[in-house]
Parts: sequence; structure tokens; C-alpha cells
Amino acid sequence: MKKEWVEPEILVQQFVANEYVAACYKIKCTTPEKNSTFYYLYDDTNANGIWDKNDKLLLNSWLGFHGCNEWHKGVIRDDEPEINGFVTKGSNPAKDTSYPVFWWSEKLGSTYDYHSMTPGEQNYETNPNAS
Repeated sequence: MKKEWVEPEILVQQFVANEYVAACYKIKCTTPEKNSTFYYLYDDTNANGIWDKNDKLLLNSWLGFHGCNEWHKGVIRDDEPEINGFVTKGSNPAKDTSYPVFWWSEKLGSTYDYHSMTPGEQNYETNPNAS
């Protein structure tokens, strides 16, 4: 059997970073006006940033509700919290004041399990290690 000389080769694999970077957010559950009591929570269904008759009513509580004042991890990933709904003390868009909120539903054992925070009040932080 005849042996043939082969030039030694070095193969190098290059590491290429994934362009997708995810960040988890840690969000404090509060309602506007220093965690005031509200009676209605609406989803900004038509995504126009204005509370109107086309927005879906998520919660109507005659006892009222406010934020649980707890920090929640991993509620959203990727983008920072943005306005996606409104809280109000009345149910008439023509005359009652609405306050924009970021809301989410999280099953923690309550009857409703809706939570909210007010964007712009710095009650969230990036938490890249949360999961």
C-alpha cells in the first residue's frame, strides 16, 4: 500500500453574534396619580392612543382597583413598556378623564389578574437576567 502525503489543514470556525438581543423588563405595578383607585380598565384596541368608544373594556370594578405595588419580572421582552390601554374613573369617553397605562394580565390567583403601570414615571427597569 502506497502512502500519499497530505498537507496539514487547520479549520477555524468563526463566532458570529446573533443580531437579536432580548431584554426582560422588571415592572412595578401601579396606577396613575400615585396609585389612585380607578374603576375601569380599557385596552387601546384600535391603537390610536386615545380612549374612545372603540376600545375594549377589560375590567369594570364597582369597588375600584389600583396597582398591587409589586415588582413583576419578565412581563415583556424586547421593547420597553408602551401605552396599550387606559384607566378611568368613569365610563364616558366624552366627559371622563382617562389616563394612559401599560397593562398586562398575569395569573397570580386573583379574580381579575390585571396589572398596570404608568409609562414615563420610571417604574420599570431593564433586567437582562430575568426569566
